Amino acid sequence: MKNNTNSFFCFKNVLGVLLIILGFLFNEFILRNFLSSYSLSEFNNRFPFWLADLIFIVSGLFLIFTRFDRQFFINSIELYKNIAMILFNTLILFILVNVGLFLYFNIRDLGFYRNQIFLKYSEPLDKIYPYLKSDEINELLWETWSRSFIFEPYTLFKERPFKGKYVNVSENGFRIVKDQGPWPPDTNNFNIFLFGGSTTFNYGVPDDHTIASRIQQCLSLSLRNKRVCVYNFGRGNYFSSQERVLFEKLLSNGYMSDLAIFIDGINDFYYYNDEPLYTDKLARFVETGGGILFRIPLLKLLEELRGNNKHSDLALDLNEEKYNKPDLINDTINRYLANKKLMENAGKAFGVKTLFVWQPAPTYNYDLKYHRFAKEGFGRFTYSKFGYKKMAEIKDKLGSDFLWLADIQQDKQKALYVDIDHYNSELSQELAFNICNFLIKNNLVK
Repeated sequence: MKNNTNSFFCFKNVLGVLLIILGFLFNEFILRNFLSSYSLSEFNNRFPFWLADLIFIVSGLFLIFTRFDRQFFINSIELYKNIAMILFNTLILFILVNVGLFLYFNIRDLGFYRNQIFLKYSEPLDKIYPYLKSDEINELLWETWSRSFIFEPYTLFKERPFKGKYVNVSENGFRIVKDQGPWPPDTNNFNIFLFGGSTTFNYGVPDDHTIASRIQQCLSLSLRNKRVCVYNFGRGNYFSSQERVLFEKLLSNGYMSDLAIFIDGINDFYYYNDEPLYTDKLARFVETGGGILFRIPLLKLLEELRGNNKHSDLALDLNEEKYNKPDLINDTINRYLANKKLMENAGKAFGVKTLFVWQPAPTYNYDLKYHRFAKEGFGRFTYSKFGYKKMAEIKDKLGSDFLWLADIQQDKQKALYVDIDHYNSELSQELAFNICNFLIKNNLVK
């Protein structure tokens, strides 16, 4: 028995020494002689070398200096019971806290968007949608706001394919217009790709009331020797940087148009940091190696407490002066102008004419007493109030392919928006007719 005991203690001490040695040897400087740098980097991202070294060394010291007798095992069992009970109760508490936070965040976020979009309709909906009945309006709003985005390489996301009564989105990435042309585009037709954000997609109006549909209708009356086909690639939250990537992606995949129209302004200032929607989530996904820990509500709460959450920045408020930041505005304009030049050059390289439209914004040259949703402020949309003033100073220097339409609502003493920033049918139609007239006047459609 004594020999067995001595053998056991000798074995545990030797094993302890080996673990300590392994702790000192387990590092990238030694392992790079046997493994690739990529595999070492991936391992270190998932389980840091320093933590593995610490575990090996502490385990070795534990084996060497711990006396394994009967009392040790009795104490270990008691310790295990206590730790197990503490961990079990902690787990239950952790689950309950996260369930509570999950409910809180969902109620808060749903409440925010409901308050932003639906609860602002303090007047009867038929005044905003005189051409629809009450049940039709509800169906239109549901089809507009119930769709979630789906992932798309390079641009990060796109509108989800959808078939509804008022909102229809092709699996090829564009919203359907009345008398939609074929895909891929037929070269015998005059094809127009239309790019922009949710105001170009036309959230809140039916397919046949969109800017894209009205442009196609207008040009079809003027260009009778060719069929005009407009493809509405307007997508929620897109701004010029994403539109440039999408345009280049379509060109590189062989999808050509005769003309590309880019409608911008509002979202370029909203996403002033040049980071598309979901950038922070994608960054965390990559940093965690595709893990799901970052979805845990408790971690989301900690992020908000650290001030990293942007939800408060999305909220509407009346403090406009905090959005008057000249450096930010200048950087945003310079980025837009760079994107414009890149898209122009891409169009020239592939024989595609380009037109850049600066859209109207509710915060610029519009009498807000006719805006039913302006009383609580515009939040980050307020950047456009100051950005548009700066753009107005340089608009005449932006070339013959630039169309300034930011002033078309200036003398309109009527409601022109279906919510905080999306155009109603009337303003969409006026935008379309102005674009159509510009194209015809400048011989951009033949």
